[in-house]
Amino acid sequence: MSDPNVKFDGTPSGLRRCGIDGEAMIDATAGRASALGFGNEAIIEAIQSSSQDYLGDANRFGETGIVQEPELVGALSAALKDMDKYVTADAVVLCSSADAAVELVIHCVRSCKPEAFRTVAMIGSDHGRTAACRTASGRPELHEGYGPMMAGFSHVPAGDIDALRATVDDQTACVLLSPIDLHDAARQLDGDYLQAVRELCDEREMSLVMDESKLCVGGAGSPFHFASVADIQVDGVILSAGLFAGLAGGLFIAPQRLFRDSEPNAVHLPLQAAVATATLQEMEKSDLLDQSRELSQELAVRLAEQVSGFEFVRDLHVAGQTMGIETDISAGEIVAAASKQGLLIEAAGDTAVRMQLPLVVSQEDCDALISRLGSAFQHVEHESIDAIENPQ
Repeated sequence: MSDPNVKFDGTPSGLRRCGIDGEAMIDATAGRASALGFGNEAIIEAIQSSSQDYLGDANRFGETGIVQEPELVGALSAALKDMDKYVTADAVVLCSSADAAVELVIHCVRSCKPEAFRTVAMIGSDHGRTAACRTASGRPELHEGYGPMMAGFSHVPAGDIDALRATVDDQTACVLLSPIDLHDAARQLDGDYLQAVRELCDEREMSLVMDESKLCVGGAGSPFHFASVADIQVDGVILSAGLFAGLAGGLFIAPQRLFRDSEPNAVHLPLQAAVATATLQEMEKSDLLDQSRELSQELAVRLAEQVSGFEFVRDLHVAGQTMGIETDISAGEIVAAASKQGLLIEAAGDTAVRMQLPLVVSQEDCDALISRLGSAFQHVEHESIDAIENPQ
């Protein structure tokens, strides 16, 4: 086994980067920044090459229409094989951020069905931080302190098709879903539920849009995360995480009919286009979708072996490179203990933590991740036992 404490020279690479205190850190959320991990040469070259060119105005006011990025579209189609089976990709719109892509979705679904304006999303969902994105989100803390929220949004429990049926009406234009709930131990939606939602949307002539903007592109070993559990076609997909090497950016993939009555403002983002194209080209060249399936299976087994002996662990949820661990311990305690071991993980609810890995992880980084997670859990277990035996 490789040494999990191998020296780190400070240059971001794979899962390794410097923390805010300057110490070496294994970042188990690295997949959200880049599907290729930190320090990929193709990404570095794309950023450097783009920076030498005139980047122009990001937004040209008064100019409308989808900005054509043929190289990006070609790379997307090549990397996400069989993508057209799951969404008709007539239009691939590059946006300035994931939030901007969600806003574009809301604009499009309302415009293409004028008599309808409502969007139904899930309780607990997180779709961003703009006014519309906060309202679309089903998290109370994103609404508190912001006054009246925008009209036209409803929320139902995830996985409850009867609740969804009771909520939609003739004024509903769209059902907006995220296939994995990152705030609930990274649970993914059931395939039968997604199939039932598709049938309901067809029945009521509503659009079904998947917001995968916070999930690493290709991270389920399939073109999209929802495609790993349900063989359905949706009316739009939002991508962002893993594509832009930590830069703000978003992609909205949809059929041209969603833009039939309204075209978006033209957005020119050559830097983001170059980085996303390079990412997708590297994914295709190395066949990373297939590799990530094997990697996630291997890592899931090792992860289960590492945490199964701890009594406070309740369940493990694995959805490709997104993994959640349910516990009986405060998520904050676990995150803090992991940080002391040089490992960055995140809370996924009050008593759960999550990891979001890139599509490729070296054996060395994998060993370090498993070792440091085990050390963190041992620390939490000892602290918990001590608190019981020595109450204040």
